[in-house]
Amino acid sequence: MNLLRRHLALIIPLLALLFSLESIMLVNRAVAKHENKLSDSYSIVIASKNALTLDKVESFIREAKELKAITPDYMMNELKKDLSRESLETLQRELPFFYSLKLSIFPDEERLQKINATLSKLNGVTKVESFSKSHSQVYKLLLIIKSSIVVFASLIAILSYILMVKQIEIWKFEHSDRMEIMAFLGAPAWMKNGILFRLALIDSIISTIAIIAGMTYLINSSKMQGVLSTLEVTSDIFRMGSDFIILLFTSILVSIVSVVFVIIKQKDL
Repeated sequence: MNLLRRHLALIIPLLALLFSLESIMLVNRAVAKHENKLSDSYSIVIASKNALTLDKVESFIREAKELKAITPDYMMNELKKDLSRESLETLQRELPFFYSLKLSIFPDEERLQKINATLSKLNGVTKVESFSKSHSQVYKLLLIIKSSIVVFASLIAILSYILMVKQIEIWKFEHSDRMEIMAFLGAPAWMKNGILFRLALIDSIISTIAIIAGMTYLINSSKMQGVLSTLEVTSDIFRMGSDFIILLFTSILVSIVSVVFVIIKQKDL
């Protein structure tokens, strides 16, 4: 029982730290997917007296992905009822070219303003409609979601690290007699504190496996699938293989740093 409590005292803060890291990765991937969807549906409308080509626009806007001409047929059909044929022909000659410009990314507000200004300066362009107000609202919402998760997860990670250091200090105190004997016999610092590194390594592996197993169950549960479907996010935001490697590396690194910090703090190196 004492052995279980000893391990749980480090495993619990490690679980919290790894869960916060996994949450950040999942949210970033979900937001990235939404940004890709928004960039696919988002377009800028351009009115120009001169014909435009994608190559010309790309030379000024590196994010330019697709340029489509917009035909004013619907508007002309509506005007046929009220205008003569000659008036319609005159109007058609006077009408500018209309284009829909799609971008390869979902730009932030600052970049969108620069794109809008650059397009407005192109020869013949008379009007650029970037729908900046609605774009800004969507982008700010995404930023709020990302920043909120990062701040919350960071606070959990900091608290978890503090708890880990405290637990390693307890371990060190519990094995102090053994360490003093090894120091008296001339054992090097890494050997004297080897028990701390071994315990931290074991708990890091256990915590990583527990988080990955828990996330696999959670992602594949029917309730979570319903939530993901509502949010228009697919379950592939969880990548078991790569996430396991990232979490394992992080947990081992944090555990080793915590042990080294305790050793240095107590001047045993």
